[in-house]
Amino acid sequence: MFFSLFYLDTRASEFWLSTAIEQSLKQNPDIQIQSTQIAVAQGQYLQAAGQFDWVLSSGLLYDKKVTPQINSADGLLINSGYQLGMSKQLHNGMSLNGSLDALASDGQLLQQNRLKFDVSLIVPLLHGRDATASSEDVAKLNIELSRYQLRDRIAQTLYNTLLAYWNYRSRVDLEKVAQSSEERSQSLLRSIQKLVDAGEKPRADLVLLQADHSDKISRRQAAALARIEARTVLGRLLGLDELAIKQLPEPSDALPAQLTTLPFFSTEAISIAALQQRPDVRALAVQLDAARRQMQAVQERLKPQLDLQLGLGYAKASEGGSRYGFAAEAGQIQASPSVFARLNYQFPLQNNSASGAMQERSALLSQLLIRQKDLNIGVASGIESAWQALSNSSEQLKVAKQALSLYELAVSQEVVKQKNGISTLIDVINVETRFVSARVNYLQLQLAYASALAKLRFETGTLLPVASMHDDEVVSLDVSDMAGLGPLTSFH
Repeated sequence: MFFSLFYLDTRASEFWLSTAIEQSLKQNPDIQIQSTQIAVAQGQYLQAAGQFDWVLSSGLLYDKKVTPQINSADGLLINSGYQLGMSKQLHNGMSLNGSLDALASDGQLLQQNRLKFDVSLIVPLLHGRDATASSEDVAKLNIELSRYQLRDRIAQTLYNTLLAYWNYRSRVDLEKVAQSSEERSQSLLRSIQKLVDAGEKPRADLVLLQADHSDKISRRQAAALARIEARTVLGRLLGLDELAIKQLPEPSDALPAQLTTLPFFSTEAISIAALQQRPDVRALAVQLDAARRQMQAVQERLKPQLDLQLGLGYAKASEGGSRYGFAAEAGQIQASPSVFARLNYQFPLQNNSASGAMQERSALLSQLLIRQKDLNIGVASGIESAWQALSNSSEQLKVAKQALSLYELAVSQEVVKQKNGISTLIDVINVETRFVSARVNYLQLQLAYASALAKLRFETGTLLPVASMHDDEVVSLDVSDMAGLGPLTSFH
C-alpha cells in the first residue's frame, strides 16, 4: 500500500486542502510508523513459516583407537565415515526424516564398510495440524491486521488533517475579524479625538473609547496566538519541522459552503455499510479470527501427545577396498528393508502450562468480543450523532447568517444616529460588540459545520475507498470531495 504524492513547498503563496491532505499522507509520522508494522508482521510470518523449511544436516567422523595388547604390538582400529540427513515438518502435523550413514572400520583384524539409508515418518495421533501450524496462520492474519491498522491510521490522519485545516482556516478568519474590530475601534477613537480637540465633545468620552480600543487589541492578540497554535497543530500532522511550520501559508480554501438542503440518508443502511468497510472494524474482526485460531491450538495442547513413528531402511556391507569408497565397493545388500513402528506417549499429569494458556486465550477472546460489541454500537451511535450535529449546525448557520446581516445594518445605523446625537457612544460600542460577536459566532458555526461533515465521513468509513488489501495497492483519493457528502449519496 503506497501513495504517489509530493512534498509541500511552504514557500508557496497558496495552501490548498488537497495539498495538506497529500502532505499528511506522505509525511505524517504516525502513518510512517504504522507502515513499518507491515514489514514487522511479514518478518514474523517468515519466522513462523520457517518451522516448515527443509533442514539439511551432515557430519563427518574420524576415530583412531589404539589398544594395548599382551605379548604383541598395540592394536589399531580406525573408524571413519559421514552422515547426511534431511527433515521436514509438514503442515498436517507429520514430520518426515531421512538419513544416510556411512562407516568404514579399518584394523588389523577387521576391514569393513557399512552404508545405511533410513526413512521415517512421525504421525501425531492426538496433536494434529492445529497444534503445529497455528503460529503460521496467526502470523498470516497479523499481516492482514497490520494493513487494516494502516488504513485505520490513514483514515484517522485524514480526519485529523481536515479538522486541523478547517480550524486553521477559522482561526485566520477570526484573527481578521479581531483586526477589523480593532481598526473600527481605532477609527472611532480618532474621530472622537478630533471632536474633543475641537471642543465639540467632552474629554470623558475618550476614556470609554480608549478602554474599548485596549480590549480590542487584547482580543486581536489572543486571536493571533490561537492562529499560531492552530498552525502548529496542522504542521505537526503534516510532518513539518519547526521552520517549515512557521513558514506555513494561510489556508487557500474557504470553509465549506452550507448545502441548501441536506439529502435524506438511511442511517441504518449507512451503519451496515460502515461495519463492512471501516478499517478499525475489519481489523478487530481479523484479531478475533487470530484469537480463535490460537484458542484451537491451545485446546490441542490439553490432549495427551501420542505419536506413531514408522520407518524403513536398507543397508549394505562390504570388506576390503578403499577406506572411503562406501558406495563404490561391491558388497552385500539386504534382501528386504528393515521396518519399525513405535508408539510414543507423553502427557503432563497436571498440564498447568496448557491450562494456563487456555485461561489466558479465553480471557483475551472475551475481551475482543466485548470490544467488537462496543465498537458496533459505537459505529451506529457515532453516525447518528454526526448526522444530528450536521443537521443542527446547518440550521444554526441559517439563523446566524440572517442575524449577521441584521447586526451589520444595525451598526451602520447606530453610527449615523450617534453622529446626529440620537444615540450615545455606549450604544455604538454595544452594537459594534454584538456585531463582532455575531461574526465570531457565524465563523464558529461554519467550523462546526465543516467538522460535522468530516466527522460523518469518518464515522461512515467513506474517507477512504473500499480496501482491496493487495501488497501493491495504490490508494487514490478524491480530495476534491473531502469537504462534501459525495460517497454517502448512494445510501438512501
